[in-house]
Amino acid sequence: MTWKKIFKFMVLLIGILLANLVTIWVDNYMLTYKWKFPPHVFTWIGMAVVIVIYYPLFTHIDKWATKAGDKFLRAGKKLAGREIGTIIAFLSALLILFYFYGREWFQVNVFTSFFKSL
Repeated sequence: MTWKKIFKFMVLLIGILLANLVTIWVDNYMLTYKWKFPPHVFTWIGMAVVIVIYYPLFTHIDKWATKAGDKFLRAGKKLAGREIGTIIAFLSALLILFYFYGREWFQVNVFTSFFKSL
């Protein structure tokens, strides 16, 4: 497996996690309005919002992953060399997403929770 394919895979993982997190936030926001509409109307609205979020993601993910992968390569190369810099950028993005998922799911700082458990 070439480094470019590995980088593209890492970008795809980050993209999936980010899209899911954004969807969770939009869902939570949308659900605050669910009692302002009849259930059948709100359900159609909610389904439309999901399509608006995921349709571009699924139709353009390969193009976006390739562009982001190239940017990752350039940024990583400037930071600490091609491979190490990209891995650092990937792990940083993953840790940021880890923080936001922990905030969303448990309303806590998961890093603090982790260090307290040690």
